[in-house]
Amino acid sequence: MKQSTFGRIITLGTACAVITTCFGVAPANAVTDAPSSQDSAAPTPDAVLSEIRTDLLASGATADVAAFDQLNEDQRQELASYFLDPAVASAVTANSTEQALGPMTVRTSGDFKWGEGAMGAAEPDTGAGASRAASRSSWGTQWFSFAGIRLTETKVSMSYEYSGTTARKMLGYSCTVVRNIQPFTQVTTSKSSGYISGGQATAKCKVVVKRGVPTPWGTIAWSTYSAIQRLSAKGNGAVTYNRWE
Repeated sequence: MKQSTFGRIITLGTACAVITTCFGVAPANAVTDAPSSQDSAAPTPDAVLSEIRTDLLASGATADVAAFDQLNEDQRQELASYFLDPAVASAVTANSTEQALGPMTVRTSGDFKWGEGAMGAAEPDTGAGASRAASRSSWGTQWFSFAGIRLTETKVSMSYEYSGTTARKMLGYSCTVVRNIQPFTQVTTSKSSGYISGGQATAKCKVVVKRGVPTPWGTIAWSTYSAIQRLSAKGNGAVTYNRWE
C-alpha cells in the first residue's frame, strides 16, 4: 500500500472519530495513541483534490475517476475540507444516519457513506456432501465513500472446513487493505486471531489508521487509531457477524 503523503492529524479529541469517519462506528475498546508533530507546509484544497485524483488513476478505478471529474464545486470543497479540517470530519460523522439495505448496513451523511458487505461462498451440499467435511470461504468488508467514489475498504477473508451447517476447522484467513485513497491517512491491517467456536468460524484483523490535518501554523501532527474488524460465519456460509469490535 502507498505510504508517502498519507497521514495528518486529528486532535486527540477528534482522534476517537478516525475509524468512524473512515469505516463506520468505532468500537468502545479501540486504541488511540497520542499525537506527535513534525514541520511541513500546510497543503491547499487543490493539492488535496489533485492527490485523490492521482491515486484513483493509479488504482485503475476508471469509473471512480469519471465520477470524481463530475463533482461540482461545492462537492469538491466539501471533500477537501473533510481532510483539511478535523471539525468538518467530526460534523460529518455526527450528522450521519444509519439504514439497513438488504444484507448491508449503510451510514449516510450527505455525500459521505460508510458501509459493509459480506458473503459466504455458495457451495451446495448434495448427497454425501451434506454429512462429510468440505471447505468453504467467507469474506467481509468495511468501506468509506464520497459521492459513490470508494475511498477506503478493508477486507477479512477466511476458509474453513464444515460439515452440514457446522464449521469444523479453520484452514486460514487473511487481512487486506483493498483500497485507501484518503490524503494524509495511512491504513494498515494485520492478523489478530482465527478460530472455530460454537460451530462458527471467526477471523479477526487489527486495522490501524494513522491520520492528521495541518495546523494553522503549518505543523503536521499525527494520531494513530486502531480497532478489530471481525468476521464470523456458520458452516453453511451464512455470515453472522461483520463489524468492528
